[in-house]
Amino acid sequence: MPSFFVVALNQAAGTSGTVLSGVVTSAMMNGVLDEVIGLLPVTVPVMISFIGLRKGISFIGSVLHSA
Repeated sequence: MPSFFVVALNQAAGTSGTVLSGVVTSAMMNGVLDEVIGLLPVTVPVMISFIGLRKGISFIGSVLHSA
């Protein structure tokens, strides 16, 4: 059973058998998807922390500027 990504690549190319579908296998795409999913528990808290830090610095700057 082909992976969704390989099917999407075939549909985007407009043909059922392209060179890319011969090179990229569903196992390769599943490996990439597994790595991206594995990185989510690390990247989401880091992004939230950076956003909070930026908002905190902006808040302190506005308080100091208005004082």
